Amino acid sequence: MKVRLGSYWKPITAVSIVIFLLPLCFEFKQDTTAARCGYVLIIMALYWVLELIPIPITGLLPAFMFPLLGIQKAKDVSKNYFQDSVMLFMGGLLVALAVEHTNLHRRIALKVLLVVGSKPHWIMAGFMVLSAGLSMFISNTATTAMVLPIAIAVIVELGRQKMALSPRKSFSPVMVQAEPDVTGLSSPWAEGSEPKELVALRDIPNSSAVNISDARKKAEVMELQIEFNFAALPPRQQEIAKALVLCVAYASSIGGMATLTGTLTNTVFSGQFDLLYPNAGVVTYATFFFFAFPTMAICLIFAWCWLGFQFFLLPYLRTGISESDPRLEANMKRMFRVKHEELGPLRFAEGSALAIFLSLVLLWFFREPKFMPGWNTWFKEAYISDTTPGVLMGFLLSLWPVYNPFRRSLGGHYPSYEPILNWKVMATKFPWDVLLLLGGALALADGVQESGLTEVIKRALDSLNQFPPAAVAAVIALIVTFSTEFASNAAMASIFLPVVATLAETANVNPLYYMLPVTMSCSFAFMFPVATPPNAIAFGCGFLKVADMNKCGFALNIGCMLLSLGALHTFGFWVFHLDTFPGWANNTVPAPTTSQPCLPVQKYCLH
Repeated sequence: MKVRLGSYWKPITAVSIVIFLLPLCFEFKQDTTAARCGYVLIIMALYWVLELIPIPITGLLPAFMFPLLGIQKAKDVSKNYFQDSVMLFMGGLLVALAVEHTNLHRRIALKVLLVVGSKPHWIMAGFMVLSAGLSMFISNTATTAMVLPIAIAVIVELGRQKMALSPRKSFSPVMVQAEPDVTGLSSPWAEGSEPKELVALRDIPNSSAVNISDARKKAEVMELQIEFNFAALPPRQQEIAKALVLCVAYASSIGGMATLTGTLTNTVFSGQFDLLYPNAGVVTYATFFFFAFPTMAICLIFAWCWLGFQFFLLPYLRTGISESDPRLEANMKRMFRVKHEELGPLRFAEGSALAIFLSLVLLWFFREPKFMPGWNTWFKEAYISDTTPGVLMGFLLSLWPVYNPFRRSLGGHYPSYEPILNWKVMATKFPWDVLLLLGGALALADGVQESGLTEVIKRALDSLNQFPPAAVAAVIALIVTFSTEFASNAAMASIFLPVVATLAETANVNPLYYMLPVTMSCSFAFMFPVATPPNAIAFGCGFLKVADMNKCGFALNIGCMLLSLGALHTFGFWVFHLDTFPGWANNTVPAPTTSQPCLPVQKYCLH
């Protein structure tokens, strides 16, 4: 029997890396602990970039390698896997899960589309605002998976008007669903969608019992059982379809920049910053939002303009055919209205999830807003963090009922108790893998600091002090922006953040001046389907070519990176006072002396 070694390249490579890099453990004669930590860091970096094992499992390497190599005690390493920032992310995910589970996101989406109108460029703007808004509080992947089916429904409407639908297999003239789909919108591209069991209308004993509303819902099932013939669309409609699919993915990635819990990258930044500078107290949910939200908004507007230029204006200049079609716009507007009406009035579970979600956002903002005393002053000093309201609201969702306990059903009975979030939903839908990845990133950062590897990195990077800090920040942002096209953005943040923090300390520059560009740039991965899960989901629809992403994504990468650097030198200076070397940064390096003056960052910054 012949063994196919080619299919085993991942485990072979994984073991080979561990063996071949083993001499690194003895590289520094005076800093053997730092050398061993560097050995683990390089292994994790290669595993993350090459994805030799699942990315979250790579996060577990410090849990056994640090104790085995004498870098850190097991009990000290284990603490990193459930630190404050991990619990913060978990609390945000619980509330986001409730929004998804109650279907609140669908109601919000249709309401936004009704408001923005039915012209293609405004529909694209609506999808981008919706996706960015949701991804501020829900993971980028989940946002794309939730919003993209609605975008595809719009594209299907385009196809229906152009008679661009072709049957995949033979059907009876009228088909209905055996059990009506109460969600109103479905898509074969949505994650977790199950095949629908269909029966012919003639098999239903009393077909006259099917009312108009039910017929509309059941007609949607046919859309799942037919192949959308994208190639049959006219070129202008194809461009619109590409724009709608891409805008959802790109806006989901951009929107996550705005909050600490919006994307795993931001939470990695928060966790590593707290580890490196525990006495700083400058990065809170509110302060990060005041910097990141304007940055996100500017990048989102740029992305909308660029996609509009690429898919609407350029084709119009080439062909003279506008994307506007009054008849088609009227049909889409009617479709939005019908689907919104089918949802009915706001349900008790949706209203409850919305109220708890808004309460959490307010609690996060006003815990320590800096411009006024926060509600945390009512309690013992330093006892409250952003994690507290996040976990509290997640706990409340496991108690709050789905149905109004004081309202009788149509049968005159009071509903039985059922929580909005039960353990079955938690166990099946909660993204446990991100907690492992986040914990591994924090454990790696802690090990780098405890082993003394930071001092080795400082000495190696000392030569970079001769360059202006603004130039160094720009180069760092450029490297990270294009590195994330080929590796996990959270993994890149885990690798780069401790290094650039050390680099800033050697230059007597505020560490946030280098850490913020790394964090922002990790979200700018628009060129390849493999760069981010939202890109992969959008590409999986079958409407895009890799060249479409390359063409749009390269300009977005560069444009968003430059805009974020501009925001760093405006909003960043205002919020975080980046022009000074703060006292809290002296926790890891000696305070600068008269013979080692702080480099005035403002000298090199654009104002």
